[in-house]
Amino acid sequence: MIYRLVSGTIGGTTPLAETHVEKVLVCVLCKTRAHQLTFPSFKRQVLDELNGDLALALTIDESYNYGNPFWQHAKYRWTAPDFSDYSGAFDLAQRWLCQQQKIAAPDWRSMLRIKGNWQGGIRSPDPQGGSGSIQIFCRWLLLHSLRQDNLLNRYDRFVITRSDFVWLCPHPPLSVLDRGAIWLPNGEDYGGLTDRHLVASQANVVDCLNVIEDILLYPMQLYEEMKQQPTRNLEQFLAHHFGRKGLLNKVERFPYVMYLARSVSADYPTWSPGRYEPAVGHYVKYQKEFHTARAYATVIRSRTDWENRAWIQFQPELAASSSASLPLRLRYACERAYYEIWRPQKILSALIRSGHVGRFARFCKRMLHLH
Repeated sequence: MIYRLVSGTIGGTTPLAETHVEKVLVCVLCKTRAHQLTFPSFKRQVLDELNGDLALALTIDESYNYGNPFWQHAKYRWTAPDFSDYSGAFDLAQRWLCQQQKIAAPDWRSMLRIKGNWQGGIRSPDPQGGSGSIQIFCRWLLLHSLRQDNLLNRYDRFVITRSDFVWLCPHPPLSVLDRGAIWLPNGEDYGGLTDRHLVASQANVVDCLNVIEDILLYPMQLYEEMKQQPTRNLEQFLAHHFGRKGLLNKVERFPYVMYLARSVSADYPTWSPGRYEPAVGHYVKYQKEFHTARAYATVIRSRTDWENRAWIQFQPELAASSSASLPLRLRYACERAYYEIWRPQKILSALIRSGHVGRFARFCKRMLHLH
């Protein structure tokens, strides 16, 4: 992996520390789930490390827990209903956009001919899995709110992220992230661009967030561009959007130093269950993401480690993990068996959710491949 870094300078000009301390807005999208597990590392490794303000752009229902630490620490909070069908959310955004531009509303549902999880959460004759439409809408909710509250010009850098990351290393300091680039972690792209974390400057953040506008205002044009590949995941959809906006050549990467987690008691219907990891005492959604973050945590422990840049030549896939003792391995196996197989609510949850047959089949498949 090749990284373009500007250590201590922005765009090859004078050192940032001598001219201007960047103001940072850290924005959490969609939900504040897993906060019991993740907020301590988020606060220490992201919010405090970047000395940033916190903004939330969420969809919530009447059961939302306003006592969670993300809500309590946020300087800005913007919410919308947690729609049972996110076509209603898209209609809401379209009405506002068309009113602003004084144009008639086109039939954005024609875009549903492009299948895939980018439209997950929208009811249709051929409903798709996942929850991509929720993120697309929440990106618009964030952008709309930043504009309405005149915040786009108050911050130099915007960090767009999610609440359910456990951060094993400090967030890369802005001194090593060229302000002219759009920064993504180096993984979980699935044929496109990862949708989980992004760092953008004031100049680029609008185009990074404004994914929904092309769907709602130019659906026929967008469909004609995309119909040669009639199935897209959200990552591929974002890559196409970045291409339309001329952003692809601005994309740069930093090491993947965080992983998605959920607690043993959580039961999120739009969220993949992942695998229970006894070593950390919770579920890990993606094993590769987890192991990559743990590997980088052996060489990146502070801002100084980022600035020294020893990680540039580091290959996380070659990092050897220490093997646990036999008694510890037996303990881990018992814990995993309990949480993955015998826990009664696991089976009950798999059966009672919508789409229960498919969910239960996938649950059984995971059990057969458990090791």
